[in-house]
Amino acid sequence: MAAELTQNGTTNEPWGASRLGHYTESAPVSAFTAVLDPQTQTAVLVDENGRTVEMGKHGTSTNSTSSTSTSGDGSQPGTSDSDSVQSNDQD
Repeated sequence: MAAELTQNGTTNEPWGASRLGHYTESAPVSAFTAVLDPQTQTAVLVDENGRTVEMGKHGTSTNSTSSTSTSGDGSQPGTSDSDSVQSNDQD
């Protein structure tokens, strides 16, 4: 973000800029290559030495929302009713 120019001609540094710092040094990350496992037909990651790299387990989830609504039938205009059901499934 750029500094703001105030009415008296001075600039104000954005609040968060005074809290910034340099990132600490980190170790280089080795490269992985995705290859197809001929038996399972799934992608497998291997490192630069050809060893399989385990990336941990992942779960799947699904979300769905169903809603219904009704409106007045003419005899009582302006009346309505609505309902919503949300379903979440995660493993």
